[in-house]
Amino acid sequence: MPVSRYDRLFGHVASITGLLNAAQVEQLFSAVETGEARDMATAAARKGLLAGDLAAAVAIIASELAARRIAEDISPKAVVGSGRNPAVDTQLYPKSLGEYRNLKQIARGAMGIIFRGEHVKSGRVVALKVLPLQMVQDAREIERFRREIETVTSLSHPNIVKIEAFGQDDDFYYYAMEFIEGRSLRELIHDRGHLSPYHAAEIVRDAARGMAYAHRHGVIHRDIKPSNLMVTKEGQVKVVDFGLAFTKASPTLTATGLSLGTPSYMSPEQIEGGRAEVTERSDIYSLGVTLYEAVTGRRPFEGENHYDVLKRVLFEEPPSAMDLNPAVPRELSLVISKAMAKSVHERYADMDAMAEALSDLVEGHGA
Repeated sequence: MPVSRYDRLFGHVASITGLLNAAQVEQLFSAVETGEARDMATAAARKGLLAGDLAAAVAIIASELAARRIAEDISPKAVVGSGRNPAVDTQLYPKSLGEYRNLKQIARGAMGIIFRGEHVKSGRVVALKVLPLQMVQDAREIERFRREIETVTSLSHPNIVKIEAFGQDDDFYYYAMEFIEGRSLRELIHDRGHLSPYHAAEIVRDAARGMAYAHRHGVIHRDIKPSNLMVTKEGQVKVVDFGLAFTKASPTLTATGLSLGTPSYMSPEQIEGGRAEVTERSDIYSLGVTLYEAVTGRRPFEGENHYDVLKRVLFEEPPSAMDLNPAVPRELSLVISKAMAKSVHERYADMDAMAEALSDLVEGHGA
């Protein structure tokens, strides 16, 4: 029995939410193809991979997406490739790599593990991103990591993190970045509840300037969110983690899977799949969501689980930022709404336009 569009979307949604890994999705496809089960939801429940209510929740989203004729041309093999990686035992990683020593894990990104380290000779502190060991066995993942290095190295902008060096030490592939003394926007929101509207607008404006530069060089971030915007002690904003970046020059090597990102910040077109539909305006949407959260203290779409969030992103409208926080100026609330429009064509034409709109608000407030 051939795998239907609905079945492909069921695997897609289960993969991007982390419910099923690649092997499990492939197992379910096989069950449908051999006639063991009539569809993916039935197969998942019978094999005990998903509880009945979870399988039903995924099925609802898959059915609604299928009705919109999403994923007609996406192969089951591509869906299997969209599964998330398992947790990594960081004890397997050495205390030194190449010219760097005293490695200490500080974060885990979508496509790598981040360590704090020191240069052996100069003592300079850096951040090292290391390719997870389970990816080293796949030549495609190694090539994607190399392309990520090339991508970030090619972007020289004050609002984008800077790569200083890269290398390989036995089975470990890594690159060293400037170590940012500061905090992420996520941490600032957590500590304060929400930021003052104009402070948030200033941070997001600077991030937009960095991303406008990246877009002009053919790079789409695809994972803009508060934790990927760093603010230094001097107040400088840095966009970090280009692990999911889509590079127009090499789309097949930088776009792993169907739909990548963090559900709460993903644009509708990212959730629907189809890489050709993910454009610079997808980053604009995610930056709009980030600004919304910064000024209100909450995400525009929340739910009890990922499926709830995905469904709301696709089919519901959130309350305006100024409805949640009366201190948000109407003009800023309108900027956020425009950036977060469900229709790509109703958003800002480009990231420069969004940065300019925010700049006008910030400068007008200070005048």
